[in-house]
Amino acid sequence: NLDAFSLDRVLEFDPEFLNTDGEHMHDDSVSSCSSKFVGEVNFTRLQNYIRSLIGDMESAMNLFRYKGVLAVRGMKQKFVFQGVHMIFSGGFSDSEWKEGEPRECRFVFIGRQLDKKSLIQGFEDCKAEETLRFNVGDRVEANVGMWVDGVILKQWDEGNPYRIELQDGKKTNIWGPIDTDQYVRAL
Repeated sequence: NLDAFSLDRVLEFDPEFLNTDGEHMHDDSVSSCSSKFVGEVNFTRLQNYIRSLIGDMESAMNLFRYKGVLAVRGMKQKFVFQGVHMIFSGGFSDSEWKEGEPRECRFVFIGRQLDKKSLIQGFEDCKAEETLRFNVGDRVEANVGMWVDGVILKQWDEGNPYRIELQDGKKTNIWGPIDTDQYVRAL
């Protein structure tokens, strides 16, 4: 149950969960890299990125451990995850971002023959857009396997840039997961 993930429990069990200073090297090909930025990620971009890392057997076998705490745009809870090779575990914790606390993202990779630049760039490419193309009330087309007319109901709803009401006679609500023409386009 991903919703039951608790950052407090993880830190109680492993106080060094996010500390890579003490990680030791077994050989010269083993290293670590990390990225930290103030800001938030787009959840779908993050999921796609993690899927690309662990979906390739060779790449995944070189990732000994990866972990992080992230601020997801549109969510109050912290997203906490960790993984070993192709095994990924993560979810929104019981811990929420406190008022005034900087919403930041931290991601750590430990592995063999890491392409550090590529790993960090891939993570940073998950950053959420600062400004979205469409506003609440704008008429758009949404890709649901075919293009359907819709109206933007909300921006940044449950980690998604858009909540869209389809003009399908049923007022079906869907999410536009990434702010690109692949998912949502102007009428």
